[in-house]
Amino acid sequence: MTSRTFIGFSLLSLTLLSACELPFFSKAKKKGTAPVFDENAAFEQILTYEKLGPAVPGSKESTATGDWITSTLKAAGAEVLEQKTSAKTHDGHQIPIRNLIGRVNPGAKTRFMLSAHWDARPYADQETDPKLRKLPVPAVNDGGSGVVVLLGIAKALQGRELPFGVDFLFLDAEDWGTPSIPKSYCLGTQHFAANPIPQGYKPKFGINFDMVGRIGATFPAEIYSIQRAGAVIERIQKAAHKLGFQDYFPKSFIGPVVDDHIYLSDGLGVPVVDLIHMTEEGRFPPEWHTRKDTSEFISRTTLKVVGQTVIQLLWDEE
Repeated sequence: MTSRTFIGFSLLSLTLLSACELPFFSKAKKKGTAPVFDENAAFEQILTYEKLGPAVPGSKESTATGDWITSTLKAAGAEVLEQKTSAKTHDGHQIPIRNLIGRVNPGAKTRFMLSAHWDARPYADQETDPKLRKLPVPAVNDGGSGVVVLLGIAKALQGRELPFGVDFLFLDAEDWGTPSIPKSYCLGTQHFAANPIPQGYKPKFGINFDMVGRIGATFPAEIYSIQRAGAVIERIQKAAHKLGFQDYFPKSFIGPVVDDHIYLSDGLGVPVVDLIHMTEEGRFPPEWHTRKDTSEFISRTTLKVVGQTVIQLLWDEE
């Protein structure tokens, strides 16, 4: 998870109102009931992600995790594309980057983009013990939770006749950065935004998932998301209310957060929302960027709420 700050929001309703004028939504055209997100399968995949080890770019664990994501997408019927490059990190490491794109219904002209980073931070710099700071973060919530939500949505859509297509974007090298250099984060995302595949790729909108599995998590609107995609936030809240999940998506504000959604929105020229959990004090949970970011803090219920809400949103769009 990238850098963040916390500010006051008393005047931001004006921003939200103006952002909601984006004219790309149409009336729902449903074909049966929405597919069901399997939270138990998602939790089992969290355990798999954890068992494979921290997916630090360039490590054998990263190779294994990327291969697992690819095979799981293919098993769900998705067409898989890979985008490989390399980049220099803020601390002088040259690392490989491997973005993965799973395309459902690739022939559809109307497309939606769902994204998450799948890499792990190479050092647990929020640990109090200096020795632990040199070890990688397990990244089960800050990485793995977004991965399994995307995989779960792909599986739920398998075999369904869709009037739209969905692109599942698994972004690499997101979390190897330093707060003093915002662009040192999201290296894989910056590359994809500048070199989208397929060429000319332009979805209707995108939703980025980051730290979406924690026990007790809620997802207020993030400031940059309001500025870039206020109408999408309203649609998420509407879908959540329809399912009885409105308490998980309160009409309050967090952030701003420098995350993948900024580069995707600005680079592709489309609205992108960041679904991300912060505490009421504007902080990330205590296990963030520590060795404690494990499956101990993951909730099946939270995974279900996030995955099912986004499926409902897609189902209510044409």
